[in-house]
Amino acid sequence: MPTRPDLRTQLKAAVDHLRTGGEPAPELAEYVRKVMLPGGWKDLRATDTEGFETNLTIRIAERYRDEIVAAADGAMTLTSVVNEGFEKYLAGEFEPRPRVRESRPKERRVAGEKMVNLNVTPNAALHGQVRDSNVLPTRVAGDYLMHRFKVGPYAPGYVEPLPVGSDRTPMIPRVLRDQIRDKAADLGHVVHQDMDEGFQKYLAGEYTPKAPEWPQGVEMAMLKVRPNNDLFDQVKVKGRSESPELRPMQIGLAYVLDKYGIDPSTAE
Repeated sequence: MPTRPDLRTQLKAAVDHLRTGGEPAPELAEYVRKVMLPGGWKDLRATDTEGFETNLTIRIAERYRDEIVAAADGAMTLTSVVNEGFEKYLAGEFEPRPRVRESRPKERRVAGEKMVNLNVTPNAALHGQVRDSNVLPTRVAGDYLMHRFKVGPYAPGYVEPLPVGSDRTPMIPRVLRDQIRDKAADLGHVVHQDMDEGFQKYLAGEYTPKAPEWPQGVEMAMLKVRPNNDLFDQVKVKGRSESPELRPMQIGLAYVLDKYGIDPSTAE
């Protein structure tokens, strides 16, 4: 396990100072005190391995991981980019985006956003300094990679998704449910975010929905989505006066099927 070289150097200086009987040096005593604190052993994970690297696992959407790897294209290592990000963060030149607290940790999985691990081995000293700043190193590393390669939230034209809403579980033909999921995965989309887009266009008068009709006798299954609650309620109000035969989920499903190019008749 690698040692943070800054602390090792400081402790060596303290030992040399004590051996020579030098004058009182409170700053050196502070280094020793730091190691004696609860959990101080974590800063003494020692090895003579050259490079002082430490493993860091970044949890990231698969599509963002693939875009980052493609953008790097072997011209640079992702570890070197993370080290650059740590240096810029510590210098006050980069700040990760504020995180919105997620009340449902499984939301990404439910919505169909596949998450994967991206492993890098940044410099342990930089890693430790970022950790000591009370910000998760994985957060700084992941955000800087997306920032550096203009991916995800840092991509040009990116629009922040609306807050997710309550669970909605419409029953639709299983074949169509699977087609919707597969198409969303291929496009790198989240189904309820596309529903939100359809709701917004319907409210703006830019989309005229037609209730999808399912073939008789087909196997049905639940499609779990969480469109934005405010949009859902606005669509419900407008629908009562303009399209009483349509419920909000029918409007959302109609838009998703149109956007994904899926014909309801294929459920037969």
